[in-house]
Amino acid sequence: MKTKLAIAIAAAAVMAMASGAQAKECKKIGAAGSGLTQGIAEIMAKGGVKTLIDSRGMTPVGEPKVKCKDGGVLTECHATQTGCK
Repeated sequence: MKTKLAIAIAAAAVMAMASGAQAKECKKIGAAGSGLTQGIAEIMAKGGVKTLIDSRGMTPVGEPKVKCKDGGVLTECHATQTGCK
């Protein structure tokens, strides 16, 4: 009986370690871009987020979220996206 209990405890410990190894580390990454038009500013911001996620060896999750603000001459956009290792 004690042997079966020890085997069950060991199996539970192995499963707990295996599930912990599969856990992903995710972070929200942000970048800004500016341009004469909102379209150019969005492209620059999204490109910045993609570059940051790729350079950190992460995989992007979902689509980037973009918020833009007209600054008179230039439009500035801020993009955020989650990246996971």
